[in-house]
Amino acid sequence: MTTPPSPVPPAPTRTPVFVSHVAPSQRDVAYDHRAAQAAVPVTVHFRDETSTETLLVLGPDQLSCLLRQLGQAAEQRRALLAEAGGR
Repeated sequence: MTTPPSPVPPAPTRTPVFVSHVAPSQRDVAYDHRAAQAAVPVTVHFRDETSTETLLVLGPDQLSCLLRQLGQAAEQRRALLAEAGGR
């Protein structure tokens, strides 16, 4: 009698490597107007000190959200620099 295959996938054979952070790469962003997507080159850094290059693909809503968030960060930085310079 044969045993049916297990519905549970086998456990991974290697330990997962966790992401430390993602940083923009020093390359130009590409925008595809037909797909309405921006492709932002980024470097993914892992906790084991390795890294890989990839693209962060953003649709219109995601691009607007990221633009707003970066604007907030830039404004906070400007305010802190102005405060530090005013002392």
